[in-house]
Amino acid sequence: MFDFSDFYQLIAKNRLQSWLNVLPAQLTEWQNQPHGDLPKWMRVLKKIPVDAPAVVDIKDSVTIGTEDELPAGQRAKIENLLRSFHPWRKGPYHVHGIHIDTEWRSDWKWDRVLLISRR
Repeated sequence: MFDFSDFYQLIAKNRLQSWLNVLPAQLTEWQNQPHGDLPKWMRVLKKIPVDAPAVVDIKDSVTIGTEDELPAGQRAKIENLLRSFHPWRKGPYHVHGIHIDTEWRSDWKWDRVLLISRR
């Protein structure tokens, strides 16, 4: 279903390469477990444009693209498609200016991890 070969090639060249000993088997097992909503989610994902965004920030937040790089109609279409994935469990996310609030604030969790690691 998902092709992770590009990702595997990328991590093979850096300090994450040890994950190649376990990750492919884990991801294969994960993909083989049925999930009732997965076919619907896959159909929705195929409708979301995949143009390279001007901004990708995963250090300080999860931000993809900016509001002004897409026409309003396309941004509205993306927002409607993203609603198909509701409820969002972890986040928050910002996709082309669309704020996606979540049940669990992962940013707060990672801020605490950073704070503890600096002690």
